[in-house]
Order: sequence, then C-alpha cells, then structure tokens
Amino acid sequence: MIDKIENFINRLNDMDWGWWPVLSLRPPKDKDLDNLIILKLTLIFGSVLGVLFLLVGWVTRVLTLTCAVVSFLIGWVLFFLVFKGISAYFWNRRARRLREPEDK
Repeated sequence: MIDKIENFINRLNDMDWGWWPVLSLRPPKDKDLDNLIILKLTLIFGSVLGVLFLLVGWVTRVLTLTCAVVSFLIGWVLFFLVFKGISAYFWNRRARRLREPEDK
C-alpha cells in the first residue's frame, strides 16, 4: 500500500507544473529533498498560503497587523511541515532506493 502512495505522490512530484516557478530547485530523482530546498520552496508557496489566510482575515473583517503576521507564519509553517511530511518523505524514499547499488 505504501508503494502505491509513494508512486502517486512521486508522479505528482515529477510534474513540472507543480514546481513552477521554481523548477530549477527540483533536484535529480536520486538526490534528497533537503531542508534548504524546502525552505526556499516555503518562501514562495508558503507565502501564497499566507496570502490565502490573509484573505480569510480580510473577509471576516479581523484584518490587523497581527493577523497579517500570523497568517504568513501559519502559511510558512504549514507548508513546510506538510511538504516535508508528504512530498519530501516519498521523494527521499525513492532517492535512497535509486542510490542503492544494484548488485546486492
């Protein structure tokens, strides 16, 4: 079952559109997705998530400076944790397997 999940997540990971506009950050399939790469992705995609949370604050009319700061912090932390826990986990699992010598 975990292999099917890994294959599904890594099919998504391998799609260029999912990495836009930072396609250059995507490592080769046999290299790990490390925290530095995830932090760089977080600055972009976590900020987008922060803006979405900020819009919720604007719609609910609780938009303050504190709300704005918290929105971005939540967006960054949430993106980092979810991406590391799902995408990076399965990417790194495949990368380790691809680095293993073939003649065991």
